[in-house]
Amino acid sequence: MSDSSGAEAADAATNSTTFEVIARAGFAMNGLLHVLIGVNAIHMVIAHGGRPSEAGVMSEISGLPGGFIALWVAFIALLALGVWQTLEVLFGRRYTSKRQRVLKKSSASGLAIIYIFLAVATASFALDDARRRESLSEKSQLSLELMQTTPGRLLLVVLGATIFGFGTFFIVKGLRRTHRKDLISATGVVGAAAVVLGTIGYIAKGAVICGAGTLVAYSAFAYNPDKAEGISAVFQTVRRQPYGPTLLTAAGVGLVCYGLYLGYRAKNGKMANDY
Repeated sequence: MSDSSGAEAADAATNSTTFEVIARAGFAMNGLLHVLIGVNAIHMVIAHGGRPSEAGVMSEISGLPGGFIALWVAFIALLALGVWQTLEVLFGRRYTSKRQRVLKKSSASGLAIIYIFLAVATASFALDDARRRESLSEKSQLSLELMQTTPGRLLLVVLGATIFGFGTFFIVKGLRRTHRKDLISATGVVGAAAVVLGTIGYIAKGAVICGAGTLVAYSAFAYNPDKAEGISAVFQTVRRQPYGPTLLTAAGVGLVCYGLYLGYRAKNGKMANDY
């Protein structure tokens, strides 16, 4: 397939109202996921319970009556949004400058990876919980094996630094409030509130991601694969610090704000379809 025919096919797909509605629902699903993670983080402080992570939330949903149906609905929406962003990476071409092209495609690449990963994770919970637990065990074993060699430890450090850089991007985006550009409209009381929620949310989300990256790198020297288990390890580590409960509550509130912003973006966010 030539680039022009591929672009035409992509344009036809993204001009589909049905496809756009499903893809927009991906933002809403991710928003709901972050709200639940944030609530679980706060619950960890109040009741010393909860599992504030994507895996923890999905596990709880899978245990509810009809939970597997909800997971499959989430899978379809998340995958659709991931595919939409992938089309932007492959065929997006109407940019005013080379800089805008790099920025737009980099952003779309990150979103494509995130949403396709979330879709795969959601499907794994819907399909086979036992297989998922086995996969998580293998992941910990892989981290432990990497820690046994110098190249493996360096790889974990590089991975941690990459994750930290990704978190820094979120923090900077929140501080500069560039997430406003992702919205069709940010006027009025609701629009202004959405921008504020996004500012708080991006900073909180970035801080959590930076924490995860730091722990991944630290795990290479501490020989502790549990530290490389993502945001769940971040919350557990923060919880044990002197000001842990306060920081954990702040992170939880921030993630709820991020989730609410994504909910607004689902309806009022810009969707690239300029192929």
